[in-house]
Amino acid sequence: MNKAVSAGIGVGIGLIALAFILLSPGEGDVIQEESSMQVQLSDDIDVEAEESKSFEVSISEGVKVGDVPP
Repeated sequence: MNKAVSAGIGVGIGLIALAFILLSPGEGDVIQEESSMQVQLSDDIDVEAEESKSFEVSISEGVKVGDVPP
């Protein structure tokens, strides 16, 4: 009895896998869809700025730690 159940489950899984393979779209269909897609690239660059901004950074040498020099 157990062998018959195991064989039935195996045949069922095999049929499901076969149906999945046959019903799924093939690789050739995907390649044909990708080749029909077109992409256009452009080198145009648009730069828009309302007003310019500037930043000042002051860098000083040395390290100051605490209020009293060592």
